[in-house]
Amino acid sequence: MASIAPFMAGGAAPAQAQDDAMFDRLFGSAPASERAGQAADGLALPALFADGKLIADAIALHDLGAQGGACVAVLPLLEALEVAHEQASAGAHIALTLPEPRRTVTIPAAALLPSPSGDCLTLADAPAHLPLSITHDAVSQRLLIAPTAALPVLMRLAREERHSRLRPETTRPAFALLARPEAAVQLWSADLGAAIATTPQGRQVSANLLASGALLGMAGRVSLGLTNEGRITPGFTLSEARDTPDLLGPLGARSIALGDIATPAQPLIADALSGRGLVISSRAPWRADLVDTITLTGPLPQGWEAELWHEERLIAVTRQPDAAGQWQFGDIPVRIGENRWLVRLYGPNGEVSEEVFTRLVGTEMNAENEVGYSFGVVDGGTPLLGQTLAGEPAGPTAFASIDWGMASEVTARLDLRAGKQGQPAVALGLNGALGGGLWALTGARDRAGGFGGAVRLARRIGAQDVTIDLARHGRDDGPGLAPLVREFAQVMSLAGQGRIGLGRLSLPWQARVQSGSLRRGGDRHVAAARLVVPMPNWQANFALGAVQEGSAPWQGTAAMGLTARRGEWRLRSGVTASDRGGWRIDGANLSAARRVAGGNLALDLDWQADSGKLGGGVTYAKTFGPLGLSASAGREGAGWRAGVGLTLGLWRGPQRWRTAPAGIARSGAIMAEMFVDEDGDGVRGADEAGVEGGRFIVGAALRREETAADGTVLIGGIAPGPDVDIETQMSSLTDFTLRPERAGDRLALRPGEIRHVPVALRPTSSIEVQVLLVAGDRRTPRSGVTVVLHDTQGREAARARTDFDGYALFDGLSFGTYQAEAAGQSTAALAVSRDNPDAQTRLLIPAATGS
Repeated sequence: MASIAPFMAGGAAPAQAQDDAMFDRLFGSAPASERAGQAADGLALPALFADGKLIADAIALHDLGAQGGACVAVLPLLEALEVAHEQASAGAHIALTLPEPRRTVTIPAAALLPSPSGDCLTLADAPAHLPLSITHDAVSQRLLIAPTAALPVLMRLAREERHSRLRPETTRPAFALLARPEAAVQLWSADLGAAIATTPQGRQVSANLLASGALLGMAGRVSLGLTNEGRITPGFTLSEARDTPDLLGPLGARSIALGDIATPAQPLIADALSGRGLVISSRAPWRADLVDTITLTGPLPQGWEAELWHEERLIAVTRQPDAAGQWQFGDIPVRIGENRWLVRLYGPNGEVSEEVFTRLVGTEMNAENEVGYSFGVVDGGTPLLGQTLAGEPAGPTAFASIDWGMASEVTARLDLRAGKQGQPAVALGLNGALGGGLWALTGARDRAGGFGGAVRLARRIGAQDVTIDLARHGRDDGPGLAPLVREFAQVMSLAGQGRIGLGRLSLPWQARVQSGSLRRGGDRHVAAARLVVPMPNWQANFALGAVQEGSAPWQGTAAMGLTARRGEWRLRSGVTASDRGGWRIDGANLSAARRVAGGNLALDLDWQADSGKLGGGVTYAKTFGPLGLSASAGREGAGWRAGVGLTLGLWRGPQRWRTAPAGIARSGAIMAEMFVDEDGDGVRGADEAGVEGGRFIVGAALRREETAADGTVLIGGIAPGPDVDIETQMSSLTDFTLRPERAGDRLALRPGEIRHVPVALRPTSSIEVQVLLVAGDRRTPRSGVTVVLHDTQGREAARARTDFDGYALFDGLSFGTYQAEAAGQSTAALAVSRDNPDAQTRLLIPAATGS
């Protein structure tokens, strides 16, 4: 809560009695801590944030007393969120128009409270009338928006960010890009882990290592897993990716990966593969894909769990890495327009990490005559070192893809793939836009010499997407192909997805009808639908499906899932059922996690109807500084199990190795060092003090990490790849005379890289000038007068306009000598230095000039 006190300038007239009465009527005359009432209490002006983005610098928030909570000025809130609204008069109901899908909802007049800032809506009532929830962080004075549906301001910001990302060469960077440190071999960070467990199969001991560094200018990642059974699981990858096409000289590549890699799918002739190999591409990995389903991947350390979220709903969960040690979510359907997924990683010791993936579909056709490519080799299912983990490895394969913008709305794509078995496979396709819809046409010759083809038509109708697929596959059904190609000789499907507007709610839905001829003979027909109900603190998923093979009767399946946050608890549950001669429950599961005594407690229960057995367990994890300790016990099918685990993270600082919680080697991090640069050389000297309590803005997020007494802070969890900006939160500096020598820095991090960023603060000075109008023996402050500050060379250093008391303040000035000038009059020389950083003066102007 912020108190309000009037600023009284010297010599100013006192406030009128009626003004005092008005102030008291609106805000009360008692101290804020003693007042209570309907939105007539203490006023705070917190900043507004949504999805980590600053939406507004200040929104009026009124305290309703100890039992009433707080209420936010609703009209400024709607304007900040860019939500279209209409209100006939103050106190009347407010009609809102929400997008995606377009619908109208109403905030009733009964929900609005009067306040000095206009109509006010309590934070507790916001989820009942708006597609969002609001929490107030009183410590940092921030209002945090958690949207449950699309908000116009976030759509606009995402659109601008997407345009900048898709066309980085046309966007002028806000800050200078920092050069990468030059080193032939360098180790950045490492995660260490060890575990011992007792299971029905016997005692198991394991250890693992994940390390990141640089080798010959590329980012390197090494993983190693060991067990007491003698099994060794190594992994190694070298990669480099950037926004500019300057890799490999004339090839103009943007990304290269070598070692344990993942390759993209190729229509009709190949599925996405993981294994040892090499891939070179003219597109950065974070660039958008063409019209198709996509595969998302990333590193998954041992014992970690990955959740895939899309539009505020949980899509999938995986705990098993692929052959390259990656989590992988494949065959993800994309919507027309922007697609945004959030992958949440949960570690065995309570670690939480998030990574956002954005794909734009429909407008990412190549520009006319723009050419993109990717090519390489991969031994599908086989890691670079060690034995294969795949049951049916795809084997060595060479592949290439090239796409060309034939016209502004038509892109051609050629795919080639050749392995040790069969003939080279080739696919030729066209992707385009026509009449507000999208289309894709592909023809292919497979490894067995068979011919196939596919047609896709997609169109957005309102906020709903409809897709029609027709495909006839060739003769090849070997490993390395997409499951649909291996299973069906021909198939057709009709699918839709979108959002259903239901008042303030926007309910995501998906539906699919598929019919095809199986390669083994017979037909299969499938119908499935899913509906999600997203609420501020919970969401429900409902799925219903049915399958028919040949002339057999339809077999139905159903599932219901629920994820929720209840206080400190994070809950996830599910129930599955099937119709096999009558509906019955097949199984159920429940997971719950929360923080307890500084650690994380997780409970898991599962029940299988066929066996009638109940399984599950409990895990408790806690970090002691950088050391993570976990213990678990539970029951599985054959008996009881118990175990303990230990983790530790290491990273290389400017002078020595330091410790950190495990997970440091997976993402990027910045080690910022803030200090007072007394000599102005930008390099910290032995006698230059660090600045404690400094905070930073990274990307669009206000980070809470603060510099320690030595001026250093580790800011982790930064997505590697795209450029990210870092700048100082000026409000965190207690010494207002300090200013950063650079407004900010831009840098591109690689996985596991810890970049040292010196933040030099230079001492500055200030000069305050009061402009007075002279008329006889009267001197009157003049507002709105332009004051120009000149240096000793006569050059303009700064300019400002005087306020209502005639003052103009120049701060952030370098030390030196200045002279102020206004209305043809000048001051004497004003010298400011480290010992005398502030100067004040008066500038007198005659009446004829001042008027």
